[in-house]
Amino acid sequence: MVNDQFGLFAPSTTDTPAPARPSLPPRPRKRTRSMVNPGVAQDVLAEVQDGRYGLLDDSDRVVLFEDTDRVRIATDEDAVHALLAGRYVERCPARDTVSCLHGAIRRPVSPLRLTRQGRNLLSRWSALKPY
Repeated sequence: MVNDQFGLFAPSTTDTPAPARPSLPPRPRKRTRSMVNPGVAQDVLAEVQDGRYGLLDDSDRVVLFEDTDRVRIATDEDAVHALLAGRYVERCPARDTVSCLHGAIRRPVSPLRLTRQGRNLLSRWSALKPY
């Protein structure tokens, strides 16, 4: 009888080959600042002030109010997210959430509003004269 101490779970005698080059730890992601065209930002800020933009049911999808109870995905979603990140625009309180049709499905939408910095930025950009 063979004195096999490990039985089926004996340590492997074959070595796994080492990688050709050592792997580096992943780099931390840089926080990218998205640039917004001032003309587009001025239009978006003016429409936010008019109450035309909202966020769809905690999914951070930016929607545009077409009617009082209908919304569609906004084309200037990147500009709105950049203004949200810059704290020029903020989500309205939860009590202002409305139920709107997005396609054929009714979903809650949180309207967006300007912050104090957003109102100041809109007034400064609106005062600029084109060449």
